[in-house]
Amino acid sequence: MKRRKFIKTAIMGSIGAGIIPQKVLLGRNCATTLPDILGPYWSTNHPQRTTLANHDEPGTRIFISGHLTANDCETPIQNAMVDVWHANDEGCYTVFQECQSGNSDSDPYNLRGIIITNENGYYTFESILPGYYSGRPRHFHYKITTPSGTELVTQCYFDNDPFIDDEWEENHSGLVIPLEETENGLVGIFDIVINEEVSEVGIDYNSNLSYREFSINMAYPNPFNNRIRIDFTINNHGYVDIGIYDITGKWVVNIIGKHMQSGKYKMIWDGRDMLGNLVSSGLYLVLMKFGSSFQTKKIELIK
Repeated sequence: MKRRKFIKTAIMGSIGAGIIPQKVLLGRNCATTLPDILGPYWSTNHPQRTTLANHDEPGTRIFISGHLTANDCETPIQNAMVDVWHANDEGCYTVFQECQSGNSDSDPYNLRGIIITNENGYYTFESILPGYYSGRPRHFHYKITTPSGTELVTQCYFDNDPFIDDEWEENHSGLVIPLEETENGLVGIFDIVINEEVSEVGIDYNSNLSYREFSINMAYPNPFNNRIRIDFTINNHGYVDIGIYDITGKWVVNIIGKHMQSGKYKMIWDGRDMLGNLVSSGLYLVLMKFGSSFQTKKIELIK
């Protein structure tokens, strides 16, 4: 099996900074991502979140990110819904099957979620490596819907899977990605090119901001040295997702991702990335998502 070159850094698009990073893969041939079967285990009403697996779900943690573009392989598609679902470590699908593992919070949609691409077309999520079942390779299911209504159903597979041979991989070109092992889990990149003309790409620069429903009240101290407190308010029950990004839009870490009741809350970021490494001095962005809306706040780390 041919090995692909793995790109270690998961590049995320700029959020709030207006900076568009260089393309991850330069000089690649432009081809739309192949479709794949929906399968019998997709369900409606998946929650919007970037952490799909419950904190105590057995299995190897995995971090996947990617770039969603139009059929020119360059024009980013923002605000697209990237619906992801997969089997647990034992090959069992929640909602449709009784899966006896993890999920101490009794989340009915464990291992399922919708990620919204950011303003430069990037998405990211954390989960566990899917298990085997029925002789199939490990895989994530994807159902992507753009703001213009274009839809793609596909799947993402992994290098060095014993159920993938050269012929199988050739028939699923572009759907098999390499993974890198880190001390905190596996990391991979799955870029998606959807068959949508550039002229059809809808861009909403207002981003549906709704400060009446939620707000980042304060980030203190700012600038900070090693820890910063982030105070926020939500006025309705809903799913809250707060992440840290560097000033180029690269995802650093998620600090919360769960359903919460209305109220005022305080969170601490200790200046570490998703792998537990201390980040360097510089400007960062706190991105808070609530429903289909988001708000950002700029913070500065000084060492």
